Amino acid sequence: MSTAAKTYIGLSLGNHNSVIAIINKDHRAEVIANEDGEHKTPTYIAFSGEEEYHGSQAKHQIVRNAQNTVAGFRDILGKAYSASMAEQHAGFAAIEAEADGSAVFVIRASESGAELRLTAHDATVRYLARLRTTAEDYLGRKIDGAVLAVPVWFTEAQRSSIGAACADAGLPLLQLVTEPAAAALQYGLGRESAGDSVALVVDVGGTGSDVSLVAATGGLVSVVSSAHTTAVSGEVIDDVLVRHFAGEFTRANGVDVMGNARAVRKLRQAVEGTKRTLSSATTAPCAVESLADGIDFNSSVNRTRFDILCARTYAPLLETIEKVVGDAGYALSQVDQVLLCGGAARVRKLQSRVASLFPESTAVRDDAAEELDEVIAAGCAEQAALIAQGVADPSVQAAADLKVDVLAHAVGLQIDADGLAPVLRKDTPLPASRSVRVALPKGETRAYIAVSEGEPVPPKPESEDDDEEAEAEEEEDVEEDAAPLYRPTRLLAEMVLELDAADEDTRVEVTFFVGTDKKLTVTAAEPVSGRTVTAVIPQ
Repeated sequence: MSTAAKTYIGLSLGNHNSVIAIINKDHRAEVIANEDGEHKTPTYIAFSGEEEYHGSQAKHQIVRNAQNTVAGFRDILGKAYSASMAEQHAGFAAIEAEADGSAVFVIRASESGAELRLTAHDATVRYLARLRTTAEDYLGRKIDGAVLAVPVWFTEAQRSSIGAACADAGLPLLQLVTEPAAAALQYGLGRESAGDSVALVVDVGGTGSDVSLVAATGGLVSVVSSAHTTAVSGEVIDDVLVRHFAGEFTRANGVDVMGNARAVRKLRQAVEGTKRTLSSATTAPCAVESLADGIDFNSSVNRTRFDILCARTYAPLLETIEKVVGDAGYALSQVDQVLLCGGAARVRKLQSRVASLFPESTAVRDDAAEELDEVIAAGCAEQAALIAQGVADPSVQAAADLKVDVLAHAVGLQIDADGLAPVLRKDTPLPASRSVRVALPKGETRAYIAVSEGEPVPPKPESEDDDEEAEAEEEEDVEEDAAPLYRPTRLLAEMVLELDAADEDTRVEVTFFVGTDKKLTVTAAEPVSGRTVTAVIPQ
């Protein structure tokens, strides 16, 4: 966000690609292009002789100079060396253990034969410094601060390491937010006018996927449950295409590709473009000059074939979604929205498989940015804008999230022994207030209101006819549509409001308020007569 004195940016530092964004003069998120004119910058550093390369130029070094190319350093920040870490990064710059147990990338690119040893901190500092320079060159002014997103599963040590790297890179850090919170903000869940919502953020990135259930109300966003998996990612999908095209090349030319590491790296870079094209076209080409033994490769794949090849790839993501929702105590039908982000989430079949888990009433959205891998950076830019406007507090330098206290149980109006109309749902960020209106039968002189805690239950079969009976209850006019999905678990209070004889226009307004002290205050009021009754329930 730019003001007369300050320029703040949003930054998504991905393990595979990174994106920088700013809120422009039109109050819209604008992604900052790098020196190559690209909106995303590969999270790579490479060394060749005395030269140091970043982003796309570094990624292009993989084919000829993989042993001196550093990748995946973000996820190593704040971690001690392990053998599995070295195995996961095989094919790139070697990772070794330092005397203090930390991990270090070993570079042997100098013509003098000198060895360069880069820690994950060193690599991150160099990379962030380049991103800062990119932003300043694009905007023509100094960057005064940045809101940066990190995975929700990052430890405190990793968050501290990110903060230290920003400081050493000369990038003032305003705030750290988690990636799902940034995505939710960009999709509009953080706006006070958006209303209450329970949303599932599905982030399918280059090296892994994160699924997070978030609750939002009154401009506050909280992560309720989350899980990370490396079983589904852009690289996993790329692997499927690499094997497909490698087999095609071998059958046509009798030359093994999979046993040729350099050929595999060439093919992997080509299929990234193929996969991207298939998200908007029904057929995409794949071409590699001199793939192996001097033989050029030219082929194509249509979306139907691609979907068949990748059919089994998406299952772990669907399982992760079900686990995250279930662990939070929700049914899939109680998720209001599914928010997609991450470059690999643009795959159409993946989107349809995710949508198939939810009822038609659950919106599956991919409309927060021009590209799904720009959503998180744009959300960070939105948060930076709020800080610039004085709406958000940047004082906590390492905020794990846009984090607030949440309501432990749903509370609402008890309809009958088995039905509850929730007014404030479980995991609603606090403080929270909501009002609902209750109709009374004509001639009624007393309004009976039962306040209860409740829990979600799976939706009842469509064949049951309990809905008709529920319509006869006094409280059925409550303007909520989720009542059949909740049942009461604990009666909190019973209230009686004395009234004059009700007519067809009489409504009792019931207001629920829960403060940060978790105390619930329920007030029932009849606006015409001005009569009220209040109950205060300690939580």
